[in-house]
Amino acid sequence: MTVVVTGLGSVSSLGRDTATFVRRLLAGDRAIRPASAEERAGTPAEQVSRIDAWSPQPEINAMKARRLDRGSQFAVVASLEAVRQSGFPIEEKPDRVGIALGTGSAGSGALTEFIRVLLTESPEAAPPFHFPNTIANAPASQVSIELKFLGPNVTITQKDPSALNAVIYSVGAIEDGRVEAMLAGGIDEWNALYSLAMDRMHALRGLRRPSGIVQGEGCYVLFLEDEEVARARGARVLARVAGYAFAGSPCPPYAYAEDEGAAERGIREALGRAAIDAADVDLVMLSRNGRREMDAMEERVVSRLFKGRPATVAVKDAIGEMAAGGGAELVAAVAAIAAGSARTALVHSFGAGGNFLSVVLAAP
Repeated sequence: MTVVVTGLGSVSSLGRDTATFVRRLLAGDRAIRPASAEERAGTPAEQVSRIDAWSPQPEINAMKARRLDRGSQFAVVASLEAVRQSGFPIEEKPDRVGIALGTGSAGSGALTEFIRVLLTESPEAAPPFHFPNTIANAPASQVSIELKFLGPNVTITQKDPSALNAVIYSVGAIEDGRVEAMLAGGIDEWNALYSLAMDRMHALRGLRRPSGIVQGEGCYVLFLEDEEVARARGARVLARVAGYAFAGSPCPPYAYAEDEGAAERGIREALGRAAIDAADVDLVMLSRNGRREMDAMEERVVSRLFKGRPATVAVKDAIGEMAAGGGAELVAAVAAIAAGSARTALVHSFGAGGNFLSVVLAAP
């Protein structure tokens, strides 16, 4: 069975739809800006990549939007775009459609506000509308409610590669016949308390720490289908998922493993599963995120594996790092294949905890 992509959705600091995100990304635009004093919140972070002046309208009416946290709003808007592009008839078979979202911070805004009021005022004053959104699976659940999915509803938290893992999970669900289609990707929201926690783990880049990440936020999703189902209903296929692989290297949970062997093994296994030679890859989406030793390691591996040196794009240079970042890489890679500017793309993601994930996408 072949799994294909028929829809893309994006809410990013570069734009609130996929066309704007991809156009500005390829134009070299960057949405990383100086952090305000409030955003720095006592950390050395000098930059952030946030979605400024956000409004969920017109996709979500004002009354409904008040019941959704910021991350869930991102997820609903991006998911609506992907489903509309796919044209999948959800109302005819809602139990055959599911969702899997990766995240590192979903629910954080609602959770911190709920706890703040609870502790500084009283339990009675804690906002009841916030409580359902205080958990990591709130965005996936809210999307299912809004779009009326009745299939699997999964949230994956695996730090930086979470979105890729959600896509890999979704491919497996379709291949196993549990569903005909899955909405898959990643969602994250910026949060000051989480920023402070990441600083305690020495993760943020700043004046005193030249190697580290810039925090981003956004939602990036792919609508995945069984190719036979997509072809039978006349859907436009944007790309196919040709292969994927996991690799790991033991290390502390919040550290990165500078392990060239693991990174190379994951890429080779993904290419092998796709039955594609490295020479056939004409686009590599790098996981480069500002951690200098990891970025240099990835550069060495890519240079060694891909002798012809295919085109490379480092999405996080423009939108910062987040668990949803791999979703942004996947969306950009599919868009490039659909536009005809690439035939085969490798999406690579390394993450804290020694995780290395790779996905190969190819023209249909």
